[in-house]
Amino acid sequence: MSAVEGQPTVDGHPRVFVSRRRQLLLAGGLLAVFLATVGLVLEPDPETGIKPMPGDYLWVVIPGVIVLLILLRRAMKARVVTDDGGIDVFRVAGHEYVPWSEVRGFEVHPTPGRQGSAVRIRRHSEALETVRNEINIRPLRDRAEARRLARVRAVAFREELDADRLSRLPSSAVGLQDASRLN
Repeated sequence: MSAVEGQPTVDGHPRVFVSRRRQLLLAGGLLAVFLATVGLVLEPDPETGIKPMPGDYLWVVIPGVIVLLILLRRAMKARVVTDDGGIDVFRVAGHEYVPWSEVRGFEVHPTPGRQGSAVRIRRHSEALETVRNEINIRPLRDRAEARRLARVRAVAFREELDADRLSRLPSSAVGLQDASRLN
């Protein structure tokens, strides 16, 4: 399964970039964090040794489960959607829409921890918006290869977004975009 699974654009219809692997990784991470923290609630008090009764923790756990279910549902809907108007980035805890008129281009940058690469939108105002992070988890001996693979996937995703954006621009604007790349 590739990192970019785009649906073909037909007469200006939206194109969806979704990765089931990424969605499952987000959902699994949320579930793991929740289970690790709920396990602490069930531990006996370190000073007195008294185990908590259900009434002591259910008022915290039940709303936590509800929030977890909402976040899991949103994690399974994480995707990037492009249409004639712009690009929609659906994240677990947010949603962002950037019109094509504000997009100058797409760039690939290293992530802050230098473990992978991030695909970002460059706006005309010079602001950068992250679209997707590509990070491969590998053993310590393979970190350089993991960074290389993450960069390859990020560049491929950037090229997909660039091609989609150029296909949606009017033909007169495409010539202007190509001229601006030469400068």
